[in-house]
Amino acid sequence: MKRNVLRALFAVGWGILSLAAANCRGIEKESGGLHKPAGEETRMSAQAELERLLADGDFRAVEVAAAMGDAAVPALRKGAGMPGYRSRQVAMACAGKIGGDAAGEILALGLKDKNVNVRVDAAGQLSVNPPESAKDAVLSTLVRSTETDVREMLAFSAGYFPGERTVAILRSVASGKDVLASNARLALARLGDPAGRDAVLNDLASSDPLVRYDTVGGIRYVNDPSLADRVKPLLLDTKEAQAIGPGGGSRYRRVCDQAVDTLVYLLKLKLPFPTDGETIYTEEQLLHVRDLTR
Repeated sequence: MKRNVLRALFAVGWGILSLAAANCRGIEKESGGLHKPAGEETRMSAQAELERLLADGDFRAVEVAAAMGDAAVPALRKGAGMPGYRSRQVAMACAGKIGGDAAGEILALGLKDKNVNVRVDAAGQLSVNPPESAKDAVLSTLVRSTETDVREMLAFSAGYFPGERTVAILRSVASGKDVLASNARLALARLGDPAGRDAVLNDLASSDPLVRYDTVGGIRYVNDPSLADRVKPLLLDTKEAQAIGPGGGSRYRRVCDQAVDTLVYLLKLKLPFPTDGETIYTEEQLLHVRDLTR
């Protein structure tokens, strides 16, 4: 009797389990599969949002890509090939923000884009800390491009890529008074080329205040603290050089103002007053920096 009861209970129990399993399979089929791992839906929704912003040519995509990091790369590859030039332009800004080799490959594609705005944006992103994966595209474009603004920015890019090929290309464009030549000289100095360094020092002694001003600023890019001794005398250079303010009004920054910013950068100075590229420093502030850097 007990065995019959147990068999009946077992049959009922097995039926319940079978029914539960069938229900689970039905739920799984209805929902399209197993539950996704925690965070996967969030990543997928971020991808979709990024793709939407890229398609709309919306620069808010840059913030989304920055938050996603490397996970943004697939969407950015799509963005770099979208039909609207604005979408491709935003993709370049996003790639520059996240950095890395994959981003460098996207920016390298941007240098070959059919739209000038995309090419300029790609060059601008590559002018600061360019990924190694973009080296060949940077150097090739610097040689072959006929677009002055693109080449000016890529001269700065080249300064991040040591090597004989880089030095040879930069030397080929380093003569003259135009912006490309000036940037090439700074890039050579950054790479430790003696002739490039000497040319930058000559620019610091130029009779043109704007050349001195721009060169002092460029020394931050060269990032050689030993050049601080060459900048210190320019704390006394009060020649007006660069118009500042809306529309380049009647206010002018002087060479000495630029010298303050560069010395703060090179020597990691801690000053009791704020510094930035728009400030015209008081005589008291200039005196403080002179005393601090003696």
